[in-house]
Amino acid sequence: MSLKKSLVITAGLLASFSCAASNISLAFDNDNIVLGYDIEMQEALKLKGDYLQTIDNGYTVDTGLYAFQDAGATFFELGAKAMRMDNDNGDGYALAFGGLGGLRLTEEFSLEAEFHYSPEILAFGDTENYTQWVARASYAVMPTAHFFVEYNHTTVTYDKMPDERLTADVLFGLAWIF
Repeated sequence: MSLKKSLVITAGLLASFSCAASNISLAFDNDNIVLGYDIEMQEALKLKGDYLQTIDNGYTVDTGLYAFQDAGATFFELGAKAMRMDNDNGDGYALAFGGLGGLRLTEEFSLEAEFHYSPEILAFGDTENYTQWVARASYAVMPTAHFFVEYNHTTVTYDKMPDERLTADVLFGLAWIF
């Protein structure tokens, strides 16, 4: 799938999520685009997911359920996400566990770190395991819009193939809060 096609798909997904999501985001660089959503279902439970399209390595789509705690200057999420991957070296499914931790340095500026891992026992199809870690700095431009810069490192190991690094790039993005 070309990057132009993925932009059209992303725009459609962005429009469809805007009516139900409490947070949607769009991040990109020259080779990748990530569309994310985050829906608070209850006081301490949220549904969130991402669609990652790379120009050279196909796509990954995931959705997960997370428990979260916001304690003033710190915030945490812990949960699991189910994924579908269709990349150059193969395709498959995985269930990854992980979470996010963050620190608000000021009312507008925060730092976050995210990590997810799926071992071979929770990976299906051609997939043997999945690892993702993200480091993000976010600035609230206004109450309903946050600009962010993130480093996204995602690798997948496939059956009888070397590790495939889907992305190891700096992405720029904007999150809209509803």
